[in-house]
Amino acid sequence: MTSVRILLDEHLGRVFERVLRERGYQVDQAKDQFGEHTTDIELLKWCDESDASLISNNAKDFEPLHHDTDHSGLFLFYDQRRPDADPEGLARTVDEVLDQDGTDGVSHEIVVLDEWYDWLH
Repeated sequence: MTSVRILLDEHLGRVFERVLRERGYQVDQAKDQFGEHTTDIELLKWCDESDASLISNNAKDFEPLHHDTDHSGLFLFYDQRRPDADPEGLARTVDEVLDQDGTDGVSHEIVVLDEWYDWLH
């Protein structure tokens, strides 16, 4: 998997970032790109302009914005421990989603990574 750009929301750690990079993704951290406390709408707009999918554990805030804002794919998860407990497994889940649906298939869509993760494991 190469040339897929991903923006990690500010609460996702460096280990998960490293694992995604090792798998060939171009990864940006929201906290590095914009500093802390950037609005969710700004993140989605940047993702759309930069052709990047956003990965976040902040589903309650992003789900309502999904319909009102263009974006290149929104990967959400609810299990807050997952990126730290199993970063490889979560990265494999991202791989599988993109292998099956491609970047065009996730554009303007919400992907619930927990469902995919449970299906794969």
